[in-house]
Amino acid sequence: MRSLNPGKYKRRPGFGGWGWRQVLALGLICVLLPGCNLNLTQVFIPLGYAAIGLCIALLVSPSVSAAIVGFVLGGIIGAAIYNNSLKSDIMERSSLKRSF
Repeated sequence: MRSLNPGKYKRRPGFGGWGWRQVLALGLICVLLPGCNLNLTQVFIPLGYAAIGLCIALLVSPSVSAAIVGFVLGGIIGAAIYNNSLKSDIMERSSLKRSF
């Protein structure tokens, strides 16, 4: 069956295959990134747990969906662990301030 509008889905040249939304998102990230207070532990602790979750999920069931689920769940667990350690650190600092 022939399409009524054959040129509708042709890719237009520009940005080397990137759409304007991806370019806009990349530009916003580059502009807003200097305002973020980010340290390496915020990234690498959840990323480490995500990698471990990915490996365990692939050992249990070697499929793409299991890999995605393992990576996401591992990252969530890692973020929760980082958040909990950060919360206890804040509590210790506030108790030290009250003692002086």
